[in-house]
Amino acid sequence: MTRDADRRTDPADVTVVLAAEAAVLEGRLGVLREAMDEVDARIHAVSEKIRQLPAAGDHEVPPADEGSATGLAPSPARRA
Repeated sequence: MTRDADRRTDPADVTVVLAAEAAVLEGRLGVLREAMDEVDARIHAVSEKIRQLPAAGDHEVPPADEGSATGLAPSPARRA
C-alpha cells in the first residue's frame, strides 16, 4: 500500500466534520453580531449625549470681580 492510500478519508466523514465546524463558526458569528449591535447601541447613546452638550462658548460665564485679575472672586475674609 502506498502512503496516499493510507491518507484517504471517507467523503462522508469529511462532510460531517466540515458541517460541525460550519455550525461552530455560525454560532460564533451570531455572538459577534450581538456584540457589534451592543457596541453600535453604545456608540449611538454616547453620540446623542455629546450632541446634547452645549457648544463651546454657549455656556454662561459669571462676570469676573472687577478687583481680581484672575476672574476669581476674593474670599469673604479679604473683602473687609
